[in-house]
Amino acid sequence: MFFHRLLLLFLLTLLSAETESNSDGISLVLSGGGARGFAHVGVLLALEEENVCIRSVTGASMGSLIGGLYSCGYSPACIDSIVRNTDWGWLFSSRPDSRLTMLPLRLSSSHDILRLQVKGFSPLLPRSAVSTQRVGSLLSSLTCPVQVEVGLHFDSLPVPLRLVAFDLVSHERIVHSSGNLSQCQLSSMAVPAIFPAVRMGDMLLVDGGVGDNIPVDVARETWDHPVLAVDISSEAPKIPEIPTLIQVASLTYSALSSRVNNLYSAQPDFYFRPDLHNAKSYNFTNEAADSLIKLGYTQMLQYLREHPEIPRNGSRSSSTDGGESAAGVINEIEYIGLREVSEEAVLDWMILSSGDRATSANLRDAAEKLYASGLFESVDYFLEPSPDSGYVNLVYAFTEREPSSIGIGMTYNNQFGLDGRITYRHLNFLNDGDHLILNAGGGDSYVYTELRLLDLSSGRRKWFADYSLTGYQMRVKAFERDGSSSYRVVTMGYGDIAWGFSSGWSGLTEIGISGTVHRYGSDDFQGFASIFFSHLTETMDNPVYPKTGVRFETRVSWAPLMTHKHLRMGYDFEGAVPFLKKGTMVLNVWGQLLAGTTWDWQECRLSASRIIPGMPYYSFPSRQRIAGLAGFRRKLNGPFFLSIEAGAVCDWESPFEIEDSEWTWGAGLAAGLDTPMGPASVSWGWSSEFHSRWAVSLGSSSTYGPGR
Repeated sequence: MFFHRLLLLFLLTLLSAETESNSDGISLVLSGGGARGFAHVGVLLALEEENVCIRSVTGASMGSLIGGLYSCGYSPACIDSIVRNTDWGWLFSSRPDSRLTMLPLRLSSSHDILRLQVKGFSPLLPRSAVSTQRVGSLLSSLTCPVQVEVGLHFDSLPVPLRLVAFDLVSHERIVHSSGNLSQCQLSSMAVPAIFPAVRMGDMLLVDGGVGDNIPVDVARETWDHPVLAVDISSEAPKIPEIPTLIQVASLTYSALSSRVNNLYSAQPDFYFRPDLHNAKSYNFTNEAADSLIKLGYTQMLQYLREHPEIPRNGSRSSSTDGGESAAGVINEIEYIGLREVSEEAVLDWMILSSGDRATSANLRDAAEKLYASGLFESVDYFLEPSPDSGYVNLVYAFTEREPSSIGIGMTYNNQFGLDGRITYRHLNFLNDGDHLILNAGGGDSYVYTELRLLDLSSGRRKWFADYSLTGYQMRVKAFERDGSSSYRVVTMGYGDIAWGFSSGWSGLTEIGISGTVHRYGSDDFQGFASIFFSHLTETMDNPVYPKTGVRFETRVSWAPLMTHKHLRMGYDFEGAVPFLKKGTMVLNVWGQLLAGTTWDWQECRLSASRIIPGMPYYSFPSRQRIAGLAGFRRKLNGPFFLSIEAGAVCDWESPFEIEDSEWTWGAGLAAGLDTPMGPASVSWGWSSEFHSRWAVSLGSSSTYGPGR
């Protein structure tokens, strides 16, 4: 009898322990739903406030991003701070950060309507509509330090984790239980065609929502806790009367993924679906994040109060408020995935080295700098423990960009018609990261071509060399100061060889030699060689319509060896500051000073990118000039804008006799909208010389052929 009682007591103890283990926490399942997944952050905040202990997490798509961070030990408040303080539009942008790019390289970019990478003579379609470079870098910087400490298995994380993805090769759901966490998160949220698929070994992985958007069965089979499933998926799509091509594709995807999801369907112990007020899954704005976090928080609190049977007061897992604590000191840096790009070219863009501390901020900044080189489609990284205590090894995994691309640009101005351009660019000339650029194009009355080589092989030391050849021929109506005008055929060619120093993204100084040849109609060619010095400061956020920043350029050239000896200084200043609500005030001052013997064609004229309202292009020849233009641009609803400009030109003959100057002034207004080609606008201007003038333009003024 004693042994029977002892056995019964033992069984009751086991049963009590099992009951306690099942009641002291839950398994949390977070579904996918794109930007609607911001609501998961509010859910976590409410669960913590109500002292519901989360013993494990299973996630799909956006649920894997939020759930993965929580499993790494980040507190709900920390995740809330990360989400609210992240510029999600920038996070999903593929445009390199201009502040990490050398200014000579930034200025060499063109405003293309369409740019395609090419391999040989075959164009390549992009891998996806949206880049996940910055999302992956953010996740790696937050998860790698944790995995260095605890290892690669997800059961060793502060909160055990499982993530689901779908394999396009085997057509099966994949459950991640170990590996590089950030890569597993990316594979789980890789919406087909929107985000790039993730290759892991023989698998090609896409969004887990394709196969199982609410992986309740994974949580049930892996852990022995009550399952709380949070479903933030979009509402069932409505069938339009006349569906478009995109709508049919979306409905087809939804129907097929629903069929696959049914194969893994399982019932949770608790099911929570918040009312997110028809929030869009693609609306990754900070305003949407704030609203969805609040909705998830308030509705989960209400749900918990209505379900007191959900276990509370369990022992809570350790959590952290994040921060930029270092994973250790970098011992070695390894590069994998390099095929065409040399390691020396990578080193030119590296800002981390052995002995630096591997903080989250340092890792993100270094990856962004490498991505800004333009040599890579993606820059992934992870940390490995080093045999030396306190040290880690940093491993970069590169996906090289096809170095060749072809861009198509187009602009229109009613003064000289349509301007088309084709740009061939090679980003890795001779495998050392140099840029070779070939431009060819023209318009109704001109043709031009340009060949340029940017030698950036000393980029880490900021030194560069710039070699360029440009030639064009145009037929233009030239307006003289006496009021006459005539059509002229101008043929011109010039070449520069320059060596310079770039002070990062905002400035450069260079010295070089230049040669110029020029011809009017059937006249003989005229030309000269010169030595020049130039400096440029450029902090504009937008070269077409800047919101803020300063641009200052000056160039001094001296031609001492020819019959026409001369000294010329050109200057150009532009400043932009925010003014009133959604407005920008811009001030532009430019001109030249010219001394010595020169030809008439060396005199300064107004160009397409330097013009005063009401005055025609290629007017007012002058040896000495100072011109100013002030404008106010107001952003209207959507892409529309309205601008007002007023300016004046002061011209004179001798550098030291400004009292004999002539003044011409003008003012005007324009209305239009921003397009991928640049602003499209209709403008009207009035000047003291030419009276009123209408103009219609489309495209960036900086791309107008020889006038640029």
